[in-house]
Amino acid sequence: MLAVRPRYRVLIVCGFLLFIAASLATVNAKSPYRIDPVGALFAEILSPFQAGATSLARGTQHLWTQYLDMRAVHTTNTALRTRLAALEPVPRRLAELEQENRRLERLLELRRRTPGTSIAARIIGRNSSPGISTAVVDKGAQHGIRKGMAVLTPAGVAGRVVSVGPHVAHVLLISAATSGVDALVQRSRVPGIVSGTLTGTCRLKYVQRDSDVRVGDAIVTSGLGGIFPKGQHIGHVADLQLPQADPQHPEDQEYDQPDGPDAPLAGRQR
Repeated sequence: MLAVRPRYRVLIVCGFLLFIAASLATVNAKSPYRIDPVGALFAEILSPFQAGATSLARGTQHLWTQYLDMRAVHTTNTALRTRLAALEPVPRRLAELEQENRRLERLLELRRRTPGTSIAARIIGRNSSPGISTAVVDKGAQHGIRKGMAVLTPAGVAGRVVSVGPHVAHVLLISAATSGVDALVQRSRVPGIVSGTLTGTCRLKYVQRDSDVRVGDAIVTSGLGGIFPKGQHIGHVADLQLPQADPQHPEDQEYDQPDGPDAPLAGRQR
């Protein structure tokens, strides 16, 4: 028996296949419209593989397109998140600027309607111990602040300057127990003295029992004493405390102090 080496065996098989292919090509060239049974057989055998290859190619292309789309969406999403994070503080800054603008407008209005020379200042510290309500402002003697000057806010009277340094000043608030302001009931012009209490509220003292004072009445400065200008808002009557015994005993009116000490201040120079 004749033995054939493996490498020659491959060459023989390849040559045989080439011969068949050439023969089929020659037959098809001579009769292009003739049905080739061998070609049809090969086409029938290979059609499932061709369909599978086509489906695989389409699926691979679809997956690749989806991957590229997901990459693009991820990149866009990251960029949008970065922009959103950068824009997130903007509304807060705008709200703060709007509030600051309103405070400045109220302060300018206060300066327009306050006689004398006004000096704008800000509170930088507070002492809210019982009976000792004081504040520290960021203006002092070098800015024109003097002891005894009235301290006003857009909401009304805040207090008076009790000590002055070169760059800061201490203000005794009207809610302090040691404070005292000449005042009037705006509606009925009933006079009295406003002073603070240990609880942080204020009282209108030395008002006669039969005086025309009602809950809700506005309390304003009388202008007496030469410190506070006349007509500055102090607060509203919140409660009436009538004496029970002596009819001649003064009547105290407790009232709400204005929302002022946290706002920008304006000191009035006498």
